[in-house]
Amino acid sequence: MAKRLFKEREKRISFLRRHLSFFNAHPYFASYALGAISRVEEDTPNNPELVERFKNALIGPLGAIGDQLFWGTIKPGCILLAMIGVFLIENVNYLLGYFFIMLVLYNIPHILIRMTGLRTGYREGFDVYKLLNAAQFQRYRNLYRILGAISLGFIIGFSIPQYGTINPMLPVVFGASVVGSYIFHKWKHSFYRNTIIILTCSVLIGILVENI
Repeated sequence: MAKRLFKEREKRISFLRRHLSFFNAHPYFASYALGAISRVEEDTPNNPELVERFKNALIGPLGAIGDQLFWGTIKPGCILLAMIGVFLIENVNYLLGYFFIMLVLYNIPHILIRMTGLRTGYREGFDVYKLLNAAQFQRYRNLYRILGAISLGFIIGFSIPQYGTINPMLPVVFGASVVGSYIFHKWKHSFYRNTIIILTCSVLIGILVENI
């Protein structure tokens, strides 16, 4: 692309240096930026300042949408669904096959967004920002939220009778952990930090209950 747009060696070097600078966005949504910036470079080859401002303006929306969709919805949903296999499948070969299906389920939206992002970004150019909103990807969020909720309900329903027969306090610890996780999530809005803190507290309380 650099050789096609710029005949002078100095301009090609400037082009390469410009696009080797730091760019922080969600890795799966970076294809939107790659396509859009390529189009803008073609449309305005002699305006590097405009390209740089446009690229910096894409960092926030791409990071926010990607984090909410994948780290906050799709990944937790797939993890919860994978845990069902741990509860139900004893055969190792079947379990590996089930986990392979979970990887496919996770990577379907991942690969589709990478592919469509590059094509859509190049087609829209400057107007790509109109498509960078959560509503455009709501169908993915709804689907994986439903899968995650169903999986969590199954895990709770399966776990409480199992562990309740061992120690009646364990279901209480589990329920308190769920409530505490919800409250802490509303307060801090950080899925992974909330999960780690609540799981750590649950394990410590569980050990304490077992030794009483």
